[in-house]
Amino acid sequence: MKVYHVCDICQRIFNVSEQEGYEGSMAMQGMCEECLQEMGFADNSSPSQQFFYN
Repeated sequence: MKVYHVCDICQRIFNVSEQEGYEGSMAMQGMCEECLQEMGFADNSSPSQQFFYN
């Protein structure tokens, strides 16, 4: 089975994976790297760049 990872924000497919033993396809919602960066959620290696909100 092919699994299409679709971005919640831009609705683009950002990853395709395969599961053995199943037929067909399915979509999984998530967020692509571009949208994560635009929203400020990208993985920053520098701890001084992290912000926390309540």
